[in-house]
Amino acid sequence: MATVRVVALDDADLPWIDVTMPASSSAVRLVRLHADAATGASVSLVRFPPGWTRPGTGHYTCAEEFVAFDGEISVSGSRFAAGAYKYLPSHASRADSFAGEDGCLAVAWFSGPPVWRDGIADDAPGPDRAAVPDSSAPDSSVLLGSVLLGSVAEFSRRPPGDARDAPAGYDVVFLDARAWAYVPEGEPFPDLPGRVLVRRWDRTGD
Repeated sequence: MATVRVVALDDADLPWIDVTMPASSSAVRLVRLHADAATGASVSLVRFPPGWTRPGTGHYTCAEEFVAFDGEISVSGSRFAAGAYKYLPSHASRADSFAGEDGCLAVAWFSGPPVWRDGIADDAPGPDRAAVPDSSAPDSSVLLGSVLLGSVAEFSRRPPGDARDAPAGYDVVFLDARAWAYVPEGEPFPDLPGRVLVRRWDRTGD
């Protein structure tokens, strides 16, 4: 039976691995937090080192979302500092990506295997395809729709109740407590303070 898993994002003993992202200048460090073997969807903690760049133009064949915790990262001319959230639909073009002078620590979700393709996709989405607007994690509660893994919500306090209405469970990022959790269906949320970013995982054998 699945149990609640909580990961402190600043834990010194996290199982970091080095991963070279396609078309980038250097490896990033990554901790896989959760993955769905059936769909290839995943969520990871990613540390971009200072000086990391991906100068060309390309796209992923799946959707991506990320929230920054430390430092700053720039994508296609937009800068995302600590607390900033970004959604990129599948085949969305991105260009001239780079980490800030202090690098960047972020939690990133992919809706499937993150296959990178150079250049602009023939079916690249327009700006109106951004189902979720960029966010700086406001204090007020905001409910956002997402086409990635389920529904996304920001709360000024911890989410109420439990995960009984989730098809498989919840993926929970505690923005102020600097923690991540996977909460299976029917289990209570960890009682951690501050804002959270909540997403729902579909039941696909994860």
